[in-house]
Amino acid sequence: MAYNPTTVANYFIGKYSKTGNLTPMKIIKLTYIAYGWYLALTDKKDRLIDEKPIAWDFGPVFPSLYYSIKQYKKNIITEKIPNSVNNDKISSEDEKFLDKIWELYGRFDGIYLSALTHTEDSPWTKVYRKDMNAVISDDDIFDHYKTKLKPIL
Repeated sequence: MAYNPTTVANYFIGKYSKTGNLTPMKIIKLTYIAYGWYLALTDKKDRLIDEKPIAWDFGPVFPSLYYSIKQYKKNIITEKIPNSVNNDKISSEDEKFLDKIWELYGRFDGIYLSALTHTEDSPWTKVYRKDMNAVISDDDIFDHYKTKLKPIL
């Protein structure tokens, strides 16, 4: 089942906000990284999120998530984000997956996670053009997480 990006972000906030220093940038990047690993691990049969990531100036972004948390600016988010789209419950299997993502990436700040999404030949660098807001293809994301990164999950 594909979730709204805010649902995934709220999972991280609900479980890790007391210890995780969850800034908007960190939440956005964790959500994108989870999306990429999910595509790779399911061989593109399933998507974690029901929205496509867009290549913005500061990296890959799920626009609906960005607009839900932009008012926090660089401040730490401690309360779940209101989700006007729906109130999805994340499956226990997907919770385990998201906990693994946290285990691997949660100790890093948003700036570091952003740098990970901007590496040479990343899906973002393949489509990014200033002020263009291009969709990042699932094929590029899958290829990056499946073949170019050392499998860690």
